[in-house]
Amino acid sequence: MELGIIYSGKFGERFLCNLAFPKLCPQFGACGIDFCDFCKKYDFSSNIVFVKKLQEPYQIGLYVENPTEFVDKFSCELLIAINVHPDILISLPKLGEFRAIIIPACDQKWCQPGLRVQLSRICSEIGIEFHSPKPFCSFLPDSNFSLKFCRTFKIGRPVFKAKLEDNRISDLGVLISDPCGSAYYVAKKMKGFIIESREDLYKEIHQHQCAYPCMASMERDPELKEAPFHLAGYIMIYGFCKALGIDSTDFIPEYFQEIVRKSWTDKIL
Repeated sequence: MELGIIYSGKFGERFLCNLAFPKLCPQFGACGIDFCDFCKKYDFSSNIVFVKKLQEPYQIGLYVENPTEFVDKFSCELLIAINVHPDILISLPKLGEFRAIIIPACDQKWCQPGLRVQLSRICSEIGIEFHSPKPFCSFLPDSNFSLKFCRTFKIGRPVFKAKLEDNRISDLGVLISDPCGSAYYVAKKMKGFIIESREDLYKEIHQHQCAYPCMASMERDPELKEAPFHLAGYIMIYGFCKALGIDSTDFIPEYFQEIVRKSWTDKIL
């Protein structure tokens, strides 16, 4: 699958490096240079046909009259656009040739609801598959093509394999990582953890996800009723506990349960 990435900001940089240059992971923090054991055994750089780094929207200005000054004509199978100026974002279906587009909304400012509706309609009219997960790690494939994306790059909602010996997590692995790659860090830190209570388990998982760090916005999102950061935390905890055979539904707010508990592992694994 040929992937194109247009981005601005730190999250876009981390997503790109997670896919194409996983050995740079310690440069972003997490384990750090001295303690990295290069647990990410992949390199998808050959799948990425083009990358365009832009200034952040606030640096560009309120309006963009000519988006071609920022993005040239391009072609790929799947385009991922992260934190792109709205005037450029809405012009992408005309600027490029692609089969599908993913516009993560880890921050609501990356794709406001009105813009999302407009883009969805434009893409539908010209036969482009449109996705805008909020946050990115909540992404669920709903077509064969989006499923192919998740299978190819092994990213989406985090899925783990785990082994318990008594109350100790003796073995851990990542089957599917969240797009930023924090699942690998969580798995590394949680190996050997002794479960004395569910509350301590939930707290420990979330602590390591934060330390990676999770870069979803901590500002309240009106559509979610909470910050995307909090939803990302519940998704991580639920996916991790599921691998242990522990149902963490009681920890998830009722208004998030339907989102968090949606499963797709039967499709991808």
